[in-house]
Amino acid sequence: MPPELIALSFSRLALTVFAFFAGMTVVSVAMGFAVERALAGSRKIFDLPLFEGQYRFELLGNAVFVVIATVTVTLALRAGVVRFGPSSTLRGALTFYAMLLGFQVYYWFLHRAMHHRAIVRVHRWHHRSQVTTPLTGQSMSAFEALGWMGGYVGLPWLFSLVTPLSFWGLVAYLAFNVFGNMVGHSNVEPTARVASSRGATLFANVFLFHSLHHARWNGHYSFQAALMDRIMGTEWDDWHSLYEKVASGHPLTSLKERGAP
Repeated sequence: MPPELIALSFSRLALTVFAFFAGMTVVSVAMGFAVERALAGSRKIFDLPLFEGQYRFELLGNAVFVVIATVTVTLALRAGVVRFGPSSTLRGALTFYAMLLGFQVYYWFLHRAMHHRAIVRVHRWHHRSQVTTPLTGQSMSAFEALGWMGGYVGLPWLFSLVTPLSFWGLVAYLAFNVFGNMVGHSNVEPTARVASSRGATLFANVFLFHSLHHARWNGHYSFQAALMDRIMGTEWDDWHSLYEKVASGHPLTSLKERGAP
């Protein structure tokens, strides 16, 4: 960790961590809504109204998430939970991509578990938004936010038991995670057709992929890419035909809409 951060008092470190998560949230939400405005007339996913008070509800969920992320990450940094090594381009890249893959695996199992009836109440807050907005990404209960912290802090801790991580590589991944999560919940489909192929979605999903999860409840548990859903058999076989419909300028008009396999 940079010596400038090590020298900070606990309260100043907490303010720095808060500024990071709050700042990334504001920037990501602004970008998500800008994308929605730009594509609402040509590539809207669901042409359905939001529930009454949805923005206020989601803002509260985001506040909960940012507070829990601030407290958890601050405590982890202060306690030196994650081992960091000297900065280098190679270490930074390896840290980023280890987190990229590791979080996908971690999140699929976390997300799938939250759909089990024993603990599903933890996840119902997030699913209150059946038609998503950029604010939906971090709109969740405190317990679900703590589950995310297992990926934000627990994964780096495990990886650093093997080899020291890059502090800036981890920061870059967390910024990428927040940005992708929030912009990726926009109710439009900006993805080019070339990126919607079966091979391409192993690396990055089209936006509709996760929108269908909010509409249908079961299936499509992955974060960012279809890799884990394909491995675990939780990918629907009709999403691509629905993608083609949306990409052609015809939004979906029902949460129950199905496409051709």
